[in-house]
Amino acid sequence: MTIEPLPVPRWPACRDPGRDLLVVAVDTPDSAMRDVARRLVRAVLREILGPLEFVSRPGQAIRPVNRESPVGISVSHENECSLVAVNFSGPVGVDLLRLPDRPDWQAEIPALAETYLGPGDAREIAGRPSHERVACFARAWTRHEARLKCRGLGLEEWGAALEELLSPCRVRPLLLPAGYVGAVATLRVAEIPAL
Repeated sequence: MTIEPLPVPRWPACRDPGRDLLVVAVDTPDSAMRDVARRLVRAVLREILGPLEFVSRPGQAIRPVNRESPVGISVSHENECSLVAVNFSGPVGVDLLRLPDRPDWQAEIPALAETYLGPGDAREIAGRPSHERVACFARAWTRHEARLKCRGLGLEEWGAALEELLSPCRVRPLLLPAGYVGAVATLRVAEIPAL
């Protein structure tokens, strides 16, 4: 089954208070230093969330101050672009990857795929022609990271137990500018198995 990519508009052209899931791109500096990107993202979140207060600390997921709030928040940064996902009715995870332009990077793909994505994705990636492997890996990686974030988990090696925890997540690819790949994952609160 093919899942249609979700268009990702640039902020602020996308304000639509009637949607439960909102994913927006925020233009940020072309720098690996994240301070400015974090400030820009937090400003966008304040505009989106209005009076809803959130906790934001570098290295930790952004979350509403009120732990009973159903609002899920997820952020991903790359040079020149950050993604902000807000799900007003439950958990959300978003991931963004700028396709690397280093030729030596392809050599790392088989080990990364086998270790973190599992045998299915590793076979899929390995079966692609060499010129398609980086993009195929990036799509699989962002799907995986989005699911991990949706479940509140950090990066860990693939295993059957992890796959079971991630299985309730519904993932959509994101329609992004050339050179970027991304995905967003959501789930209903009723579908959340115990961690």
